Amino acid sequence: MTDLEKSNRLRFGEFAADLTTGELFKHGAKVPLQDKPFQILALLLRRPKQLLLRQEIIRNVWPDTFVEGDLCLNVAIRRLRSALNDDASHPHFIETVGSRGYRFMAAAHGSPTSEAVVSDSERPRVALFPLKSFMGAQSDSLAASITELLIIQLRRMNPPFAIVTPEFTTERAHKGKSTLSLCREVSADYVLVGAVLEADGEVRVTVRLLKCQAQACVWAESYTRQGEDRFGIQEDISRNIACSVIQSIPIPLRPSHLQLVAPSAHESYLHGCCFLSKLTEVAINRCIPLFDEAVRECPQFALAWAALANAHCALARLGIAASRKAFPKVKSAADKALGIEDLAEARTALAYYHFLYEHDWNAAEAAFVRALAIDSRHPLAVGGYAQLLVALGRPEDGVAMMRRACDLDPFSSYTKIMLGWTLYYSKNYEAAFSQLKHAVELDPSLWIGHTSMGMVLERLGDLDETVAEFRLAVEHSDNSFLAKAHLAYGLAKRGDKAGAGDILNSLLKLRQRHYFSPYWIAVVYTALNEFSDALKWLAIATEERCSWIVFAREDPKFSALHSDPRFRHIVDRVAAPTLEHTSSF
Repeated sequence: MTDLEKSNRLRFGEFAADLTTGELFKHGAKVPLQDKPFQILALLLRRPKQLLLRQEIIRNVWPDTFVEGDLCLNVAIRRLRSALNDDASHPHFIETVGSRGYRFMAAAHGSPTSEAVVSDSERPRVALFPLKSFMGAQSDSLAASITELLIIQLRRMNPPFAIVTPEFTTERAHKGKSTLSLCREVSADYVLVGAVLEADGEVRVTVRLLKCQAQACVWAESYTRQGEDRFGIQEDISRNIACSVIQSIPIPLRPSHLQLVAPSAHESYLHGCCFLSKLTEVAINRCIPLFDEAVRECPQFALAWAALANAHCALARLGIAASRKAFPKVKSAADKALGIEDLAEARTALAYYHFLYEHDWNAAEAAFVRALAIDSRHPLAVGGYAQLLVALGRPEDGVAMMRRACDLDPFSSYTKIMLGWTLYYSKNYEAAFSQLKHAVELDPSLWIGHTSMGMVLERLGDLDETVAEFRLAVEHSDNSFLAKAHLAYGLAKRGDKAGAGDILNSLLKLRQRHYFSPYWIAVVYTALNEFSDALKWLAIATEERCSWIVFAREDPKFSALHSDPRFRHIVDRVAAPTLEHTSSF
């Protein structure tokens, strides 16, 4: 008997259906749905990916009843799609198969009937008020900017509490009500208030986190910064505030962790996540000891094991750790997490291990699909699956997947960057530029956005802007060597071979004392038209099982090498076959 047959609680995407009670939940909150549409959903869930004929549905849902013109079935399907927010023309869940019947497209998985459900109403709600300013229009602008960056930082860290943004917290302010009164109107448990003072080249931000019901201050801090880098100051302050807010609010962990994770281990984990989100070498090397400390104190902390796996994976993906050193650690930490709890984060790390290290395409696909079945919006899983499709020579499928992901989370800069990245590999450079422009506007501090933008601009022939974007990537990445390799590529394409050569020499010297991916050295040599050296370093990347070698066949940066049989020999060694199917999420 399968999990679907023996379980009365089935999960798909962000939804869960309780077949015993006839209830549908989204993120734990009950979704209103009539009895007949729910019965149809139950039939579809029991047989995912299979065609259910219209007459079969009618016999099961309306037994011994004549339904004229299938009217009742059509109405019930419309109501079901409405509850699932599913579009008949671009379905995520229910596909219409001509005039014959319907098919449930997404993966469905059983879960124990006793599984705890945390509804949105049970999650803490944090209201954010715009930071006030004390010194004129310039400070007004700075306060508004820090407020917006704070929202972005909190969203990026994906805290398990609801964020009530200023659009909702200030709409009633003109009525003269107190802050706590306004918070009660939006059902906030906590409220963050603060002020900005700018004078004599110094910025000071003071913030307080108030607990509404107790009318008490649970955390307060003051940040003072000096310098001309206004953007860097704003980003630094907003990131510090976001981390402190997350650590100051008591958040119930997942059910399996409630009795297992000590507060200090949870704090180490949150600190680590804050660093990991920056995706720079310095930040990742700071987060790994924090995750190590969390799992050392609480060996059953599955989320920390999964985060540790993804941190080691990030080192390999950024080309700053050898695959043979990093990926065994990824596998070990992911396995430990999965031995405790089936997490999307752990499945994603395992998928990257199979994909980028073992080149086991089917195992990678299975792990990505499982991760998306657990959490259909997990950005690393969605982006990783799209990367797998690119490596398989199917960038259009990757683009379609990332477009659906952007529809689900339109304010995720990382997801928009990954959509731009897949459009780049599908050679749709104008569309890639448009997506990356939006992504950089959402979060200009993410250096991978500037790197991707530079890659696209090079293809569009705007080489001055290419170099400018790569310089921004170097700045926002704490001068990472991967960003510098892209800058060398851009300089060489613009004709500045001396500048490109200087950076290339620094990368070659780096290789003598610290690992750096040979793939990106090959990229620079290709831009310098030194193709024999480029092929030599690509061969080294293959021998070292460099994570990026799986993309070499599709990478536009190597287009000049495509006619060389030596290049074809290199990429054929890691070429991926076409997957038999592409699972929907």
